[in-house]
Amino acid sequence: MPRRHRPVLIFLIASALLAGIYFARKSGGDPQVYGNDFNVYYFAAREVAAGRDPYQNSLGAWTTYLYPPLLAELIVPLAMLPLPAAAYLWFLINVASVAAAAWMAASLASKDGPVARDRLPLVAAAAVVLIARFVLDNLHLGQVNNLVAALSVAHVFFYVKRRPVASAAALALAVSIKLTPAILILYQITRMRFRFASLCIAILALTTVASFVPFGQRAPDAFEAFVDRTIRNEQGFDLAYSGNQSLRGALLRLGVDPGVSIDGEQGEKARQPVGAVMLSLAAIMLALSALTAFGERAETGAVAPFFCCMVLLSPLSWKAHFVVLILPLACLAAQALARESPRRRLTIAALAVIFLLFNLTSRLIIGETASERADELSLVFLAAMLVFLMTIRPGLFGKRGDVLLISTGRVSGDKHV
Repeated sequence: MPRRHRPVLIFLIASALLAGIYFARKSGGDPQVYGNDFNVYYFAAREVAAGRDPYQNSLGAWTTYLYPPLLAELIVPLAMLPLPAAAYLWFLINVASVAAAAWMAASLASKDGPVARDRLPLVAAAAVVLIARFVLDNLHLGQVNNLVAALSVAHVFFYVKRRPVASAAALALAVSIKLTPAILILYQITRMRFRFASLCIAILALTTVASFVPFGQRAPDAFEAFVDRTIRNEQGFDLAYSGNQSLRGALLRLGVDPGVSIDGEQGEKARQPVGAVMLSLAAIMLALSALTAFGERAETGAVAPFFCCMVLLSPLSWKAHFVVLILPLACLAAQALARESPRRRLTIAALAVIFLLFNLTSRLIIGETASERADELSLVFLAAMLVFLMTIRPGLFGKRGDVLLISTGRVSGDKHV
């Protein structure tokens, strides 16, 4: 790191250490009382430490553990600590995850794009600023999305660094915490990396089995409880609720998509994970993503649409989930900083709109009523769709497989598959 950047780094670290005191207090001091989502993870980890599975008992009727068991198992060491200390360490893990995700995403974007590597800190900072609201939401709510985003970016980063086992392991961990990064396996298949995709699936399968093994004879019941709560949405989340900024939520608020459960039974549309219109639009978006991945040689540009699909195509995507867009936004930020890029002005204009819709719709800025109205209008969803459209635009491509680096005249791309 250049010496001139060290004071800034020291300031940021000191600020994070002090901010942790404030954010850790959001979890409260009583493990039996819900303060934020970290209380749910902490309670589940204590259940695992006591020899039970994380689905047997819950902190409350609407604060149940909705994830695969691995997250609860991984934070058992935190559950051995008093809640305030555990919450503080969880905050530091989240901050480190954001920093790592930003650095890896900027490194990938700078490697693949027409921007000098000495501007990598600026690309990383721009990516974080664009999703600042979601980063802060995750810290405030004690959620796990920052960690999932970092692991998802690490999957791409390690692959580019020719470390396939580490890449596959990062993806397995991400999917074992939250299911949506599994779409990156489809990305690898689209890139014709069948052996590597098989490695990812194998490590994921082993990780999943290993996470249920400690429950012994209760493992099948634990697995069924997870499927019922999370995949079938038997928890009963209203997917039309304005906080859900996924494609599914936007369609339900428009009233255009009848609901069908995954078992094929008709049900209350606002609680069913999929609908016919959503499936049709999802197929189109995945096809566009696949075409981009197939034609784009640069890794970051190829994978960016799939990162967008993680949140857009999930039946339930709260606003805090959109932190995973850090990679495609780093890609766009790198393009905006490339002075000779022919689409620089368009990219800058798009990023300005994205920043406004992502951040200025916060209730802390425009108030509770206006923020709820913005959510009802699906403004965060629309901004994420703009990110998606910017990452699949055909102007990125020369002939098939070539991405022109305007400032250098070189062709960039990952040569190993």
